Order: sequence, then C-alpha cells, then structure tokens
Amino acid sequence: MHKIFFITGVNGAGKSTIIPYLKLVLPEDSFVVYDFDARGVPPDADRKWRISETKYWISEGEKISEEKSTVICGFIKPSDLAEYNLINNESPEIVLVLLDAKPEIIKKRLINRYTKDGVFDKSQKVIGRPIDEFIKGNVLFAEQIKNEFKKSGFPIIDTSNLIPEEVANEVIKIISIKENK
Repeated sequence: MHKIFFITGVNGAGKSTIIPYLKLVLPEDSFVVYDFDARGVPPDADRKWRISETKYWISEGEKISEEKSTVICGFIKPSDLAEYNLINNESPEIVLVLLDAKPEIIKKRLINRYTKDGVFDKSQKVIGRPIDEFIKGNVLFAEQIKNEFKKSGFPIIDTSNLIPEEVANEVIKIISIKENK
C-alpha cells in the first residue's frame, strides 16, 4: 500500500509554491499531487473547515493507495491525526513534512503576497481576519507548529534560504526515503 504525504506549514512557508515542481518531478504513474485548497477556501475558513478538508484528502488518498501515493500540500498538524480520528487501521501510512521558515522570512513573504507596493489594503481580510492580524498570527504560529513537529518526529525543512526548486527537491528526498521503507 502506498502512502499519503502532507506537505504542511503556515502561510508563507512555501507549500503552494512547490506544487508545480513536485508535479514535474514525481512520476505520474506513482504519485498524484494535490493543492489542499483546490476545492476553494471559504472567507471564514476555520478549524472545522480544515478538518473536513483533511478528511476529504485522506479519503482521496485511500481510494488510490493500491496504485499510487498521494502528496497533498496544505496545512495539517500532527495532533490533528489523533485528535480528530482522521486515520483508521486500514488507512495508508500518513507522513507529514513541515515546511518552516524564519519568522522574518514568513512575514516578508506574506507582506509581498498581500500588499501592493508594500502598502496594505486595510479593508482586505484573509480567512475573516484583517491582513496585518493574519500575518502576525502566522508568524507566531510558525514556532508553535515547529515545536509540535519536533516532538512528533516528523521531518522539518527550513525553506528560509532555499528557492522553490530546492525545497521541492528536499521534499522529494524525504518522500523517496519514506516511500521505500
């Protein structure tokens, strides 16, 4: 049985950016790569929505696990797996890989994503929160999620000084090692 890989991290860690590289390098006959947000993100996305989407993507991975491994780029925490009973005895192995970055890098990436010429549109909201609050929240949460990953033993990739192709190559190395176990 093949595995389900979640490439996770806070906003600005590089998840969506590496999808095209993963699709390009991972063989289509062995892997399918998804963007967690492909079905759309509601303006008030919350934990309930995230867990519902996680269940959906795990079920998609289970459907093809006899033939292919699934790679999903989107946010999930190690504690979600047990806390929400997301896996059962018949589920394929789920491997989480954290994309992490230094706080100042995450902040810079998100500012670049959500500003025009370095200026915020104060009326803009992301998942129901003002943009500056959203960015601060991601920067603060990055350290918490990294600590959870350290405790869980799942791999962590620091994307701070890597270009997207290098991040994708690091992810592929981990996938190759885990896939061959």
